[in-house]
Parts: sequence; structure tokens; C-alpha cells
Amino acid sequence: METRLKEQTAQQAARAIIRLLPKISDDNLVRLTYLGQWLSNDPEVLYGIEKVRRLLETPGHPAKDLFRRVLTYLPAKRRIRLFETLFNGAWFEGGKLRDRWESKLGARPPFIMILSPTLRCNLRCKGCYTLGYGTKPELPFEVVDRLLTECEELGIDFVTILGGEPLVYPHLFPILEKHPSIFFQVYTNGTLMTREMAERFAELGNTAVIISLEGGERETDEWRGPGVYRRIMKAFEYLHDARVIIGTSATVTRQNVQVVSSYHFIDRMISLGSMTQMYFLYIPVNGQADFSLMVTPEQRDHLRRQVLAIRNKRPIFVLDFWNDGPYVEGCIAGGRRYFHVNAKGDVEPCVYTHIATDNIMEKPLAEALNSPLFRYIRSCQPHNPNHLRPCMIIDNPHVMRDVVKKTNAKFTHPGAEEIYTVYQERMDAYAARWGRFADRIWREEYNQGRLGDEMESSSMAENE
Repeated sequence: METRLKEQTAQQAARAIIRLLPKISDDNLVRLTYLGQWLSNDPEVLYGIEKVRRLLETPGHPAKDLFRRVLTYLPAKRRIRLFETLFNGAWFEGGKLRDRWESKLGARPPFIMILSPTLRCNLRCKGCYTLGYGTKPELPFEVVDRLLTECEELGIDFVTILGGEPLVYPHLFPILEKHPSIFFQVYTNGTLMTREMAERFAELGNTAVIISLEGGERETDEWRGPGVYRRIMKAFEYLHDARVIIGTSATVTRQNVQVVSSYHFIDRMISLGSMTQMYFLYIPVNGQADFSLMVTPEQRDHLRRQVLAIRNKRPIFVLDFWNDGPYVEGCIAGGRRYFHVNAKGDVEPCVYTHIATDNIMEKPLAEALNSPLFRYIRSCQPHNPNHLRPCMIIDNPHVMRDVVKKTNAKFTHPGAEEIYTVYQERMDAYAARWGRFADRIWREEYNQGRLGDEMESSSMAENE
């Protein structure tokens, strides 16, 4: 009886949210957060909603402008689709399914699956983490369809599509169309986008398109090839005209960190329609390690401080997947929050940990997520009490070596082992340098009750 009553209350709250979506106002944005709290019993989700409400109620905070940007940009029907897939589907209804599976599996299914259905690509970008795999592997439609169906059964309703280049995958749109309840992120280099593709994404309404670029024209073309930046600009135009949710992504290196973390860059991305900016550190996992591309400790901290400042000053959602460790209590790989299936079907702990013991061609997803490899990784999390040192590749490489040894994991492409063998000492030295730097920051800023996402770094003001 109590469960049925809760379900009815959640349904009423969802209908009320849908009625409010066309009526954009400051008061209604706050009302949406109160209604959202009726959709979930998950303490983490409820805390997140409360946190968003505090930001919406903070005078001058850009969170309100970000929500307005998204809602005024999307036509009314697509606002509802966004709510139904991303929020009510992936967060709330998906969360209930994950709750049920947790009691069966003894481990909660993750929120996100990262899927690389193809490794074919029209570019060969400098430093790409996929270079070691080659360009031939590709998953058949039937395998991807089955995998996504298993995700839906487990409550994994947020799927990120990587590559290779997803726009060369012949089954991309049929897959998105066949699984309308899943919210997809499609990461693309943008060079193959057409107006017709953009319209198809818009009609589906369950997909955000994330465009990858490494700064301005000079930085992007140096990384991706001559003329790429200008072709990317056409992708922004097509997607914006079609009113598709746009995000942007940057691989952060020693050469471009100042550029991609600047207000100038962020303002440019906002002007092009980006609603979210993702930062990924260059990690030497492709079998062609180039340590000269890895950011220095000072640069990594600069990125951290800039992200904190941008969150307080610009209407764009920013994720920094290494420096944001404190907000998710360290590493989220191994199925704790996410995992990766590559184009050969290998179920990898994350996009950058190129090891596996299971393949989706041979085993159901639920079994792969509860494999000895994934269980052992989760038992080691967090890998460091300092959550500014979350990663088992670059921050705690001894953990990764231990994982490989204890689970007999195989490397998923030639050369993937080099940073754990040939370059072991260099990886340890790199981790130690950042460790000394990060431990001081952890003591001074995070262990004294100062939450990083509420900090505003006044030292960044001159960069405006």
C-alpha cells in the first residue's frame, strides 16, 4: 500500500513538472526542484536536487541562467522529452530499477554506460586514447541492440556513445530510434555533421551531441588536423539551428590547458550554443605514450581553480573528470558509476583502463558488471583518501598494477601494458609529484569544511 502510494505521488509530481515546463520563471525553476524530490527516495539524488535549489536561490549565481538557456532553447515538446529521458528516466525511474537489481546482484548497477560501437574514424588525432586499438573493430547492430536492452532492464538509461567517430557507425540512428527511453550523449569530432543529421537528432529528442575541440583554431587543428576547426563550426551551426542540445569536450594537455580553461574559451563555447563543457586530461594509455603532453601539477591545479570560478560565473555546466574527484568520493570506474564497452565487445572498467576479463559477446552485462575484475576494483575504491588523487592510472598506478595481477586481466590492445611495465617508474614519479601538490590542497581547502563547488577563486578574476 505504501509503495503504491509513493508511486502515485511520483506520477502526480511528474505530471506537475510537465505542466510547469512551458512556464519559465524564477519561481517555477525552484518549484521544479521541490516537485523533483517526490520522484526519488535516493539520498544522493535528493541531496543533489537540494543543492541545485540552493544555487537557484543564490542571487547572481549563473545556475538560473543555465536552466533558462536550456528551457528557452528547446521547443516545448523537446523540453518534455528531455525531462522524460534524462531526468525522470535515467535519474528517477532508472534509479528504482537499480535499487531492485542491487538487492539481487549485491552490487548496484552503474548510472552510465560508455559505448564505443565502432573504432572507425575519419581523423587520426594526435594523442587519441584509441590509437592502440586500430580502426577495424565494430559491433554489429544486433549486439548493440541486445546490450542496450540489457541496460534498460538494469536501469542504466544514460548511455554515452564514443568511437572512433560515432557518425561513421552505420547503425547509429537506428539504435537511437529503437531505444527512445534511453538518454544518449554522442561525442563527435563534428566534421561529418550535416543539416539532415542535426534534424534527425532533433526529431529523436533523446540525444545531446558533444563536440570535441582543443581550443581555438590553432590548437584544434594542431591536434586534429588542418581545416578541422572550420568544419566544426558548421556542426555548431547545424545543431543550433535544429535546437539540439549541444555540449563541448576538450582533451587537456600541457600545451592547451591555459586556453581551454580561459573565460575567453568558455564564452566562445557558450556563444556557439554549448550547455556543458567536459574536460579530460591527456592520459598515455594508447600504446604510444607521450609524457610531454601530460599536464604539470601546477597546470592541473590551475584547471581545478578555473573550473570552480567558471561554475560561479558562467551559465554552463562544467565537468572536470579528475579534479571533480572530491564530489564523487574518488574513482567511479569498474561499474561503481560507469564502465566502458569497446568496439570489440570488451567490458573495460573505464574508457582509459584498457583491460578486461569479459566480453559482451560471451556474457550477459549483469554478469560482466559483477565480475571478479569489477568487484576487486570496487573493493579498492577510493584508491586514495585524498579524492583529488582519484585515478588508478595516473594518481595511484600501483593500484592498477595490483588489479591486473590479482584478476589476471588482459590488455585490450597491443601496447596498453607499456605504462605498467616499461614506463612504470615514470608513472610512479608523475603520481608522486601530483600527490605532494594535491595533498597540500586537500589539507588546506577540502579538509576544513570548504566545499570546492561553493568556492569562488578571486585569483581568477583577472582572467576575465
